[in-house]
Amino acid sequence: MSFTTISVIGLGYIGLPTAAAFASRQKQVIGVDINQHAVDTINRGEIHIVEPALGNVVKMAVEGGFLRATTTPVEADAYLIAVPTPFKGDPTLTWPMWKPRRNPLRRY
Repeated sequence: MSFTTISVIGLGYIGLPTAAAFASRQKQVIGVDINQHAVDTINRGEIHIVEPALGNVVKMAVEGGFLRATTTPVEADAYLIAVPTPFKGDPTLTWPMWKPRRNPLRRY
């Protein structure tokens, strides 16, 4: 199965390296994050997290046109969701970052 575009939702310590890995294989990757600073930093070809060697991969991917970031989800062929999933005291997952807003992924 081949995907033309991949959307990675959440560009933190899991999502950004994953997005960069796909982009380094010349896949069209759209990264989505609610943090405007993270989005702006990535679109400059820089990184907002500490991860050895990732900065070079992101820079090459952005300059090559394979990676871009946005705060708004867009349609893609495949989606990977890499957002925090904190636990309460029991095994119930909580989604505190999604509670104040409507789920922007619902239409996809």
